[in-house]
Amino acid sequence: MNARHPAIAVLALAVSVALALPADVAAQEQAAQAAQTQAAGKITAVVPVVNVVRGAQQIPASTSAQVFWGDTINTGHLARARVTLDDGSLLSVGSDSNLTIAKHDAAEQQTDLDLNYGRVRARAAKLVKPNSHFQIRTAVGVAGVVGTEMIVMFETDGTMHVICVEGACRVCDNLGNCVLMKAGEETGVRNNQPPSQPANVTPMNMTQAVNSTASTGAAAGAGGIGAVGGVAIGVGAAVAATVAVVVVRVATKTQSCSAPTSTGVMAGPQPACVRTGVPRTNGQRPM
Repeated sequence: MNARHPAIAVLALAVSVALALPADVAAQEQAAQAAQTQAAGKITAVVPVVNVVRGAQQIPASTSAQVFWGDTINTGHLARARVTLDDGSLLSVGSDSNLTIAKHDAAEQQTDLDLNYGRVRARAAKLVKPNSHFQIRTAVGVAGVVGTEMIVMFETDGTMHVICVEGACRVCDNLGNCVLMKAGEETGVRNNQPPSQPANVTPMNMTQAVNSTASTGAAAGAGGIGAVGGVAIGVGAAVAATVAVVVVRVATKTQSCSAPTSTGVMAGPQPACVRTGVPRTNGQRPM
């Protein structure tokens, strides 16, 4: 009988380990889910349909649907969306766009957005906290608002175009080459090239950029998005097509560049980053 005791002990240990493993896995999953429950804001306007994708599920969402850190706003052809962040900042996402809310800490005023492709117009709340920043990152560079509004466009050919609408904006490539713009100026960044010298944006380019990011004519003007010089820009009757704005909630966050280490927006070199595996829906442009 005594000879059996070691074997029994080993068997009991193996059973205990086997029973403990599911608990460890469950704990890891719960930790991952907890990281995804940090609220960032709400969707406040959509054209014309919004869905929330969680894993294999896709469910309809109202214009008051909440968004969280790690969520991706993924718009189809002619679809638009507006997001009001918890600090009062506004994001107006154009069609055929893919924007990840990597981080939005309203208390510390630290916002990091990843524009994987497409265009977004951002009106940031006034930054008053130490180490605060509001920046939109692409694979080739980073655009940040010093105050208070900008439009960022990133094409699949690796071209980043930034228009400073109000206040001052700073644009840097991934090597830390930066330019500072004032309202009414634009710049561009391409792969392995520093930002171009700021130039005055033409009225046509400004109108087209605003028009392409307006969620709706009336709603955009009322929310401060979609109006330049007091004139609201509508999106046209073509938006009545059946398209969708999709919020994609994934188990792991989109790969992104590291956050800036200094006060303000994008000061100093930034590591290069490449974003792959971006979720797409029908109507999305290829990556």
